[in-house]
Formats: sequence, structure tokens, C-alpha cells
Amino acid sequence: MPYKGVYKLDSESMNKQVVSKQRVADHGEVFTSEREVNAMLDLVKQETERIDSRFLEPACGTGNFLTKILRRRLGVVEKKYRRSQLDFERNLVSAISSLYGIDILEDNVIACRMQLFEIADERYTALFKKKAKDEVRKAIRFILQKTSFGAMHWI
Repeated sequence: MPYKGVYKLDSESMNKQVVSKQRVADHGEVFTSEREVNAMLDLVKQETERIDSRFLEPACGTGNFLTKILRRRLGVVEKKYRRSQLDFERNLVSAISSLYGIDILEDNVIACRMQLFEIADERYTALFKKKAKDEVRKAIRFILQKTSFGAMHWI
């Protein structure tokens, strides 16, 4: 799903705190590095690993915090439910549906949604291979679909 102006989050870009000087000047956009994200999430580690704990990221950017939280949760889901596809699917959807993000830049929200989906789909497909269901992927996409509120864009 290519989007004009949307960049993919990888370990190199996650540690890059500024995309451009213009975006900093226009929007005050500065990203939190991976080291800082992990240190802050470790302060609430128990909540990041609770599958249904709600997280709202009020300046989600491309998803530095939300993607790390999802990865931690999916580790828990996989450990507990890897033997039952139905239980894994149910908890996968729960892990995603309790993450919320807001950003003033639509391209950031799109990138965040894409990355959350890719993380979930990658883990799901790796675990269940050909048994992975498109209906589950559609449910995840539906949860992450675009909705907007005023000038802010919600993931």
C-alpha cells in the first residue's frame, strides 16, 4: 500500500529524530528515539504486556511507541496462545483494538496504521502460515481504518 510521502519505520529511521527542518518548523515534529521509547515503556512494562490495557498516544507520529507496545503484546499473545489459532486471533485483535493514536499529520497516521498492520500480519502469518485467515486480516484493517476528528487524524 504505497502512499506518497509516507515513510516506513525501521531501526535507522526510528532513531532519526527529525524528518526535515521544514516539518519541525511547520509542525514541531520531532520523533522519540528507540532507546528513549524502550526506557519509557519499561517504566510501565506490566501495562505494555497486558493485552487489553488501553494506550493513547496523543502525538503518535509514525508509531514509535505504539509499534513497540504492539510487539510486546504480541510476544505475550504468542507465548500464551500459539497452540490455539482461535485464541491467538481473538487476542491479536484485542491487542490492536486497545491502541489509540492521534497526530496532526495525516501521512504520519497512515504510516503508523501501515506499520501496526504489518507487525500484526507478519507475526500471525509466521505462526499459522497457510491457515492464517483473510477475515482476521480484514478485521485488523477495519480496526485501523481511517477516521478523523477535526484537524486531528486518529489511527
